[in-house]
Amino acid sequence: MCKTPSMTLLILLPVLFFGSSARFLSRRSISDRSVSGYLTERTCWWNEVCKEEFQSQFRCKCPEWSFCRAPGRYYNAFCSMTATGYIWMQPGIRDG
Repeated sequence: MCKTPSMTLLILLPVLFFGSSARFLSRRSISDRSVSGYLTERTCWWNEVCKEEFQSQFRCKCPEWSFCRAPGRYYNAFCSMTATGYIWMQPGIRDG
């Protein structure tokens, strides 16, 4: 198989590095249900701001097929089809 210790190290190094970092990447989204109201009862456009940072209500309701998502808790959130990042769970959508 591997005849020298350096070859063994070259083979094991990526396995050790990627194997240990996989546990840090296992959680790709965080859901937050702390906001429960809307400023207006209207549907957002795709990629429109659905929640502004530091606001206690949603600006609009994302369509059924999208999520109100932000890169972190203290950022503006946009309607997006991607379910990763910081997901603001909107009341009345996917409650059941």
